[in-house]
Amino acid sequence: MKKFLFWIFMTGLLVLLVWLLITDSKYSLTQKILRPVVEQSCKTELNQSKIWQSTAFFVGKIRQTELQNQICTCVGHHALKDIPSKDLLNALVNQSAKKKLTKKVVFNSLSGCTQEVLALSFK
Repeated sequence: MKKFLFWIFMTGLLVLLVWLLITDSKYSLTQKILRPVVEQSCKTELNQSKIWQSTAFFVGKIRQTELQNQICTCVGHHALKDIPSKDLLNALVNQSAKKKLTKKVVFNSLSGCTQEVLALSFK
């Protein structure tokens, strides 16, 4: 039973890696692996923001969720572009390095992406 579960896990991991390699070739494998972590961290940061919480009053909860997805997708695409490979690889194997890097890249990209998405949304 353990062997069976191990092989299912390994097959799933292989499928994930192949999928990551064939999609969006302008990003490294490490960037592709860390992108969902960055996007989730972005959502957490937005949800903790008092300003963001008050936007629900003006745009409604559904529209706020759409904007959040657009903003955090933007952050996920732009945040890891200028990070050295050494830092990216370190973040893959070291949990505290991953948290530190994620917080840094989200902070650096969040305001720019928010302005970009809101400018396009309210034209």
